[in-house]
Amino acid sequence: MRILSLTVLGLVGAVLIVLGVAVSWQRTLIPGALDGTVRNIMTFEVDQPGVDDWVSLSVDDSETTTGNDALMCLRDGSTATKSAFSRQVYVDGVPCELPFPRQAVADTIVPLLLAGIFASIVLSKRRRRNAGVLLGGDS
Repeated sequence: MRILSLTVLGLVGAVLIVLGVAVSWQRTLIPGALDGTVRNIMTFEVDQPGVDDWVSLSVDDSETTTGNDALMCLRDGSTATKSAFSRQVYVDGVPCELPFPRQAVADTIVPLLLAGIFASIVLSKRRRRNAGVLLGGDS
């Protein structure tokens, strides 16, 4: 029963990690395609102004909310073209590369590291327990 509980807990944790990573990357400009005129750029300051701000902008009829890394390339009134899952944006025909979003990268790496540490702890305890059973059975 305990192994089943740990398995279910591990699967739920893995699903939550995948969902968190997907949501974090979806909040960037990288997964979406752009093709149109950029309008209505508004910056919203959060806890650390200039670091974790959010930007709301419209590209033709589509409104997007993203991190402040978009401001490195996009300007109000410019024409932007970008393929989905690309960091390369063409602004008025000039290429500009979006940086990797720090928050999305952190939201990807930290849970994976924690999951790896947790898995190694569980596996080492299981190996020790199995080794103890084998040693106890031989005497």
